[in-house]
Amino acid sequence: MNRKDREQIDHCCESIMSKIDLTKLLPKLLENKVYNRDDVNIPRWSKNLGAQSTVKDILLTIKTRGPNAFKNLILSLRQSNHEDVADILEKQNNASSNTKQENPLDHHIFSDEPLTIEVCKATKFLDCEYDVIERYPMRSKPRGLVLIITNIYYESSYENPRFSAKHDNNNLKKLFEEMGFTVDTYQNLTGQAMKDTIKEFSKRDDLNKVDSCFVIVTSHGMEDEESNTEIQGTDYHIASRQANYEKVLCTEVCDYFTAEACPQLAEKPKIFIFQLCRGKKKQKGVIHSRITTDSCAMKSTNEANIEIPHIQTIRNYSDMLIVQSTLPGYVSYRDSKTGSWFIQILCKIFMNHAHQNHVQDLFNMIDAELKNLRTTNYECQTSSVQSLGFNKHCYLNPGLFMES
Repeated sequence: MNRKDREQIDHCCESIMSKIDLTKLLPKLLENKVYNRDDVNIPRWSKNLGAQSTVKDILLTIKTRGPNAFKNLILSLRQSNHEDVADILEKQNNASSNTKQENPLDHHIFSDEPLTIEVCKATKFLDCEYDVIERYPMRSKPRGLVLIITNIYYESSYENPRFSAKHDNNNLKKLFEEMGFTVDTYQNLTGQAMKDTIKEFSKRDDLNKVDSCFVIVTSHGMEDEESNTEIQGTDYHIASRQANYEKVLCTEVCDYFTAEACPQLAEKPKIFIFQLCRGKKKQKGVIHSRITTDSCAMKSTNEANIEIPHIQTIRNYSDMLIVQSTLPGYVSYRDSKTGSWFIQILCKIFMNHAHQNHVQDLFNMIDAELKNLRTTNYECQTSSVQSLGFNKHCYLNPGLFMES
């Protein structure tokens, strides 16, 4: 456990002891493996769960129970109806700081309330000056167009409804609107309807007038026989895959926005975000090791200098960033009340940091927070970002326009 969390327990211990019911909390501490069931202290604590001294001893002993103990204590408190205690413990030690305090992520993912969107607006354009890496121009009003497709209900009884995805949809819409984008949202589309909607969006004339484009799809998903990531439309049925089922691949979505298919966005940043499962595998957290290997990349000695004639063309697949909430073959986690892990973190990072960080760094920050989340079975999630010629920094300059 880090020093700040230990100090927070020490600081709050006396004030929260009377608020804790150990008959409810201790089973959750055991379930979330803050303590093992064979811990030598359990028999002694169990004899007098109503004593304040027992509560204090359990809280202070948590400080010795490893790097994830504080996070799992907060989770246990929220699961045992001790929301007020969890809120007290999660308050920043430096509450007097003048900087804007971010909403603690675990509070939203493991509570009943969805994230509240409040975007930090840019005060200075960051899209022009650069040293080595160029920057995409980002000053149009609106800043860009955003297409959000959210599938919640499915025709097949085998596919569970994604009820909490409505929060992902609402949070994303508000986030991008506050940043200065025009947002189109669609819900519960079949495979063919998704293709038609995306293709129609890619043909819009007003894409000529904006500096960027986001396409965001949240749905059930899977990996097909050829290891492609497949988006499941509302008409998907596992038994009908060889019959009346329109297959939609993530790669197909990107194909609608190549320089040839969508010249309005040529050489402009196009960012695709897919919140969906890509298979059935579950990633387990592992014990950290610092053992590594070194390798040397050998360069061929037979390389020849080939003279290529200069022709004025642009690359067809370029200026694309493809973001997946999880790895190929793995599931993507969603809280049943507040929405998906990945989209909640994305909204939090974008609203707090997009005013001073470029897009690639924002997605690095998202994965850095995602790595700290675990299910009660220590299952975790790793996001994936693929660049197709996305070789400039992209500062979104949220809420800042030339007239302001």
